[in-house]
Amino acid sequence: MVRYLFGLVLIGACGFDVPEAPATCGDGLVSGEEECDDGDREPDVVCDGSCRFTCGNGALEDADGEVCDPGITTGDGACPTSCDDGNACTTDVLAGAQCSAQCVNDPITGVLDGDGCCPNGANASTDNDCAVNCGNGSLETGELCDTGITSGAGACPTSCDDMQACTADVLVDAGTCAARCERTEIVTTIDGDGCCPASGNANTDDDCSPTCGNSIVEPGEICDTGIASGVGACPTSCDDMQACTTDMLLSAGTCAATCANTPITTPMPNDGCCPSGATPMSDSDCLPMCGNGVVEMGEACDDGNTVNNDGCRNNCTRPPRAFRFGDLDLRDPHLFVPELTGNTCRDITDTPYLAYSYNGAIRRSLTTDLSPFDGFYDASPTLVFRPIAQANGASTTLELHFARCEGSNPINCTPGTSAPVVMTATSQTSGTCLGILAGTTRPYTPAVTEAAGACFVSAPRTLTLTFAGVTWTLEQAQIAAVYSGSPASNLVDGVIRGYLTVAAADATAVPNGVPFLGGHRLSYALAGGDPAGTDKNCAMHDDRDVSTTTNGWWVYFNFTAPRASWAEP
Repeated sequence: MVRYLFGLVLIGACGFDVPEAPATCGDGLVSGEEECDDGDREPDVVCDGSCRFTCGNGALEDADGEVCDPGITTGDGACPTSCDDGNACTTDVLAGAQCSAQCVNDPITGVLDGDGCCPNGANASTDNDCAVNCGNGSLETGELCDTGITSGAGACPTSCDDMQACTADVLVDAGTCAARCERTEIVTTIDGDGCCPASGNANTDDDCSPTCGNSIVEPGEICDTGIASGVGACPTSCDDMQACTTDMLLSAGTCAATCANTPITTPMPNDGCCPSGATPMSDSDCLPMCGNGVVEMGEACDDGNTVNNDGCRNNCTRPPRAFRFGDLDLRDPHLFVPELTGNTCRDITDTPYLAYSYNGAIRRSLTTDLSPFDGFYDASPTLVFRPIAQANGASTTLELHFARCEGSNPINCTPGTSAPVVMTATSQTSGTCLGILAGTTRPYTPAVTEAAGACFVSAPRTLTLTFAGVTWTLEQAQIAAVYSGSPASNLVDGVIRGYLTVAAADATAVPNGVPFLGGHRLSYALAGGDPAGTDKNCAMHDDRDVSTTTNGWWVYFNFTAPRASWAEP
């Protein structure tokens, strides 16, 4: 038998067992029937006073101070081996050993990112282990505001009116921590919404006020200073080419600028006007009378001499009286051409495109000597009465010359190289001599002016007229104008009206030198024109009229023609 004594192994000699020493509890040696001996006789949680084990015996002995017993494997009394209570917000520690082993789970109160715990009083802004909590009174990551904040920074909006008329204000996600104001600029013109958007004006939105200089004629404006020329442009001069009007520009430089052309009624020497009721004695501009130097009833003139070819015949009748066109404008139809770049169709009748308009070209030809430089105006269409007869119902011979004219005040004219067009003109003292045929015009601006009042009109015939390089072959053509003065010193409200057939427009080639039109057929520039489908007009509307014979366009020109000096070989 082997015994352990003080760590030594004692073996009986000669093969005999050494007798065991008697067991003494408390001597620190485990012997005999002792299960343990810890060197004292004081009971504790491992070895009791009788040297018997208590811890591990599978019984929870409160008297021995055990909190658990390793001999209990599960359930009440089993000793813990780990202490995770599944609560991220406690620190879990295994304290003691054997039958005194126990778990200590203390709550975490401090904030620490990444420890998995969101302690009381913390939030997602102070501890990244906390979830965002809308309504906790703290503005956290991912929140635009917090419903728990009642005012000031971080408070959620409940209304969104920014007091700006031109924004649409909408509260989005109201009552949540994503509540926000979304504001959209108003760009559409809507009457009565209090907003005048950048694209609006007083014509398109009644919330906009008229603005002088914005290039738009608005209510209350006569014109707009931002329009450089053409329709809506403000006048800068007011000469109406009428000798018997005083021409005044009112409110110059404003959007109320207008021309006042007031008839002259008081005789005034050397102003070029002989007002109604004046005589050579009261106004040097009045024509003299036959024989005595005073024009008397029934006399056309009186120069007080007997020279029969000095401009006033001895019988007080006048020689031919000439009126050179001072202005000529196409009024209907208008001329349309495509832009050189882009897809816009341009009306070049009055409004310049790249500094060119058709009526502007006509005016230049009437007022300049450019082609060729020969001392004569480039174009001088002139009406010659043989003689002038202004009495109601009176008829006379009227000639249309393309004359050679020079000088000014008066302009001196002689017949041109081509033969004149001879017509018969009839005068009347009231009513319309030549007007607009119903349904043959569009509402272009300026509109066609009718010849009405003390006027004349020629008998219908075919006329071939060339103005600014463009030839117009007009059927059923007539010329009319209103007399200014008696005898007339000026023709006003002049009208040329005639019918241009589609066939004639298709057959008329415009010379290459004419801007935008050169090299094309005339119908290329007229709305509705389509010469053989090769030069279709770009306008979206159709200006063609239907006559009794064939399709075409009723053409209207307006003109004025001051009196010119006329001399014949």
